[in-house]
Amino acid sequence: MSPVEATISGSAAAVADPATTRLTVLYDERCAFCIRCRDWLLSQACLLPVELLPAGSAVARDRFGTLPWRGKELIVIDDRGRAWVGAAGFVMCLWATARYRAWAYRLARPALAHHTERFFRFVSTRRDRWSRWFEGDDCAYCDENPFFWEEA
Repeated sequence: MSPVEATISGSAAAVADPATTRLTVLYDERCAFCIRCRDWLLSQACLLPVELLPAGSAVARDRFGTLPWRGKELIVIDDRGRAWVGAAGFVMCLWATARYRAWAYRLARPALAHHTERFFRFVSTRRDRWSRWFEGDDCAYCDENPFFWEEA
């Protein structure tokens, strides 16, 4: 897949279709909270292969360097070149798991999608605090590079 082919799903209301056979998750390897989330996903039984790549790695840079969100947002890319960013990426991570796929569909429904996005935004903008809680240490990168959100 060429990185130029990637498109964004702008809402948590979009989940992959059954033709999706593989996902790649780009996470912030400098954030203790993000690493904890990566470890959680690694511990889950998944219904399709999920590749977890540090967003700042050479592999991620080579494959997805043209994605403007790389290193700034949670990004999930499927084998067909579609990308889900932020809250939509969070829903896609749930969708990949055997245990939480049903929850992904629930959270993506129009009635809940706005709440899903607000929840993700709430957690994501405080990831420095979550990092300190999980690791007992500061996440200097998170303090210096907070996520910025556009309100719909």
